[in-house]
Amino acid sequence: MRAKRLAGPDDLRPASRRLAPRPSVLLVLAWLVGALAACDQGQRAPRQTAVAGAISPETLEPENLERWADQTFGRLLEEHRISALAISVTHGDEIVFKKGYGYHDYATMRPVDPDVSQFRIGSLTKTFFATAIAQLLERGEIASLDDPVNDYLTRIQVENPFGDDEIAIRDMVTHQGGMAVRGSRSVFTSVGEERPQPPLSAAALEANLPLVVREPGTFSEYCNACSAVMGFMVEDITGSTLEEYLQDNVYEPLGMTHTTLVNSLGAPSPDVVTQYSFVSGEPPVALRYPSLTPFISYAGDMNSTAGDMARFIRAHALRGQGSTPALMAPESYEIMHRWDRGNHPDASGFGIQFFRYEYNGEPVIEHYGSIRYRSLEIIMLDAQVGVFVTMAGGGAPNPDDVAAADSSMEPITGPVLTQASHSGVRALVLEHFLGRLPVDESLEVDVSRYTGLYHRIPADQAEAPGGAGRLVEDSGDGGLVIDGLGPYRPSGPEAFTLDGQLPVEAGFRDSNRYVFARQADGSMRMFAHINAGGFVRAARD
Repeated sequence: MRAKRLAGPDDLRPASRRLAPRPSVLLVLAWLVGALAACDQGQRAPRQTAVAGAISPETLEPENLERWADQTFGRLLEEHRISALAISVTHGDEIVFKKGYGYHDYATMRPVDPDVSQFRIGSLTKTFFATAIAQLLERGEIASLDDPVNDYLTRIQVENPFGDDEIAIRDMVTHQGGMAVRGSRSVFTSVGEERPQPPLSAAALEANLPLVVREPGTFSEYCNACSAVMGFMVEDITGSTLEEYLQDNVYEPLGMTHTTLVNSLGAPSPDVVTQYSFVSGEPPVALRYPSLTPFISYAGDMNSTAGDMARFIRAHALRGQGSTPALMAPESYEIMHRWDRGNHPDASGFGIQFFRYEYNGEPVIEHYGSIRYRSLEIIMLDAQVGVFVTMAGGGAPNPDDVAAADSSMEPITGPVLTQASHSGVRALVLEHFLGRLPVDESLEVDVSRYTGLYHRIPADQAEAPGGAGRLVEDSGDGGLVIDGLGPYRPSGPEAFTLDGQLPVEAGFRDSNRYVFARQADGSMRMFAHINAGGFVRAARD
């Protein structure tokens, strides 16, 4: 039987890379003086729309939050970029704002209720089992994140073909487990399809476990399979299903009454929002309910509400303090939230599942999720502010997703624009609270160092069918155009920031900032400010 010990100093020591603290008043004044002096000398200071890291008290007033949300998300509704949306905002101990937009179901004209209407939150599920892992580490059920994951798995074992070192828990929770991420088997199943009940058998897990195709611990590439294995590990350690564990250790303590991991569900609950797409002049088109395969389920199969997610986000924003029930000690939250591993120090990295990055001087953790519904949780740690946004439907229908068309509903009038997505909505949130990322017009850079055609890394991550990589071009005025979007202007050492607003339809591929890094072998790599993975430039003639 495996011996248990309390988490050691290696798990409680400070992160290897500390993000910059919020600036003091004196530093802000110094920045302003420097900016004015630069202007007096005819120099152009870095352009910025808000003091770095500062969130004004007025921004967090409920009436101001509602005004902003109505303007921002009301426009998305008018443009039919979404069919339903819910938002909640927390500050310290308080849930200061929550509201629903659009319809829970167009057929009944039932409005979205932020406390009842459930959305598919996709990969935000990962931050729940990550919380379980941090709790088990604190309780000594996991001795160290550097322990081999196989020490805690009883139904399967994960083999490392790249050497004698075993794959560590830390590798898996920072997306460095090295498992193949793409395959021929779809992650989606049909509603009503017969599904095994959790916990899955050893045979079922073994039949679906991907191979390890790159050296673990070397590169963070978003890995649903690695994450799913972590959910199975929680079950193997506790003897409970993951849902049972979360019910007792997360949902119930926080008062989350409308959240569930639905891996065994057939037909969706009536509390789940129905997605709709639109065609101008025709009735709304209902979309299928997306259901994940049982193996991948633990990586993204959770349903929740804006009200419940506010409780979860508030607990992480407070990090075990305040009047909110503490799920664990402050030190355990720190282990979860810190920048532990990543691919570039000026891009996002991971602690335990949460993305961690710096935005205008504010340390931020987040996660995004897509199971055709799209969700974001963003926590500004120093400010103790959390934002949850979840969206359903919108845009023109994909024929593969259509469930039914009801001719009895009123036809859609007005524009039908492209569906709103993660990166664009993230930019709307971060820019509202923390300002736009600055560009530095005083920098003169030889942009030809960065132009060319870039392909995904590592090699097992093939481009999407028909894809030809990411083209980085000279904008002609000292900046870059990346995949047709730009100009991106210099904003720091080998960093380029979009000079303008990121389109609201911007998806996983797009970012408002990129950093570049030349490798020892002479190759050039490109990393999005907030994402896992990266790109390498093809050899140039």
